[in-house]
Amino acid sequence: MFSLLNKYIKQHLPIILILYIGAIILLVTLPLNSSSELNNISILQLRGDYFFHIVMFLPWAFFRSATQFKPFIWFSFGLLFAIGTESLQYFLPYRTFNINDLLANAMGVVFGAGIFLTFVRSRKKE
Repeated sequence: MFSLLNKYIKQHLPIILILYIGAIILLVTLPLNSSSELNNISILQLRGDYFFHIVMFLPWAFFRSATQFKPFIWFSFGLLFAIGTESLQYFLPYRTFNINDLLANAMGVVFGAGIFLTFVRSRKKE
């Protein structure tokens, strides 16, 4: 059962990657005003919206296998995507650019890469 699910996910990973990128672009461009509620929540001593930004970019590294890019290039694209999505908000009148959100996005890519590398190394030892 698990191998069948694993095969299905690997087969559809490029489509899942496109949906993931599309969802992030929608989240950063739509006029959503829910961040004020997230500002009042703290998770691991981080404001809720920063925590959400980190979690949103954690999966980036795991999608590298859906592409032909070398790991460093894929990591660089992740950082550029994280920076670009927050920078895009500077040009939208109903959204605001926040350097802390940009840093949280980048931290998500970095933490995701660290988790991915740990996962890959632990699988190689098996």
